[in-house]
Amino acid sequence: MAKGDQQDIVSRLQSYLPRGWFGDLALAEILNGVLNGIASALSIMYTLIMFFWAQTRLQTSSGGWIDIWASDFLGTSLPRKQGESGASYIARIQLAIFQKRVTRPAMESMLTQLTGNAPIIFEPARPLDTGCLGANTGVASFCGVARMGSIACPFSALITAYRPQVAGGSLGAAYSNAAAWSALATPLSHGYTGSLAAEVTAASDADIYAAINACRPIATNIGVCITNYGIPPFTLDQTFILDAATIS
Repeated sequence: MAKGDQQDIVSRLQSYLPRGWFGDLALAEILNGVLNGIASALSIMYTLIMFFWAQTRLQTSSGGWIDIWASDFLGTSLPRKQGESGASYIARIQLAIFQKRVTRPAMESMLTQLTGNAPIIFEPARPLDTGCLGANTGVASFCGVARMGSIACPFSALITAYRPQVAGGSLGAAYSNAAAWSALATPLSHGYTGSLAAEVTAASDADIYAAINACRPIATNIGVCITNYGIPPFTLDQTFILDAATIS
């Protein structure tokens, strides 16, 4: 017997009846039939009330009601991904609504939560990123740092963001985290089962670009390099500049 089901409601109704009124067996059978009929309708009402009560809170909502939450707060800017679970979508909605913006710590926090990996943020005009001759800034001086800074590049930053690790698609064993399996190992089927179409990622490259563009201050130039975790970012040619014109 669960709270709110037909049996529970029958027992509650019976507890309100005066004792000794329905001692006759025939009357008791009729009474039980009446009470069960009433309880059947009330249990359905209770289930509906509990369902709609759950939809009044994002954390407990389900199905298409989660999409309504996203539409109410974010318009069409955060649609549900194909095949995305309700829990994953709720987490993305909460991140979009409550995420701090505009500051560097906010950008780091947002990308870390979105991708699972902390980004590398370099501001050419920030001495703490470039190092200074004769100053202990926590990084190497100009003679030992890989990037030179310049105060001629104000309101600019270079961001290296890492893609989330994909899940699904057993073919991935041949090229990602493949310590145990290899495409040419025995049996060969280990390297060739599944499909790349079965891969699922928490955030696509487009999601990362959109998040950075939404989090950055207006009128800033942000160079973005998106790479897989563990690949040196400075050997890639995938650098994109987002300028003020991309702000909607």
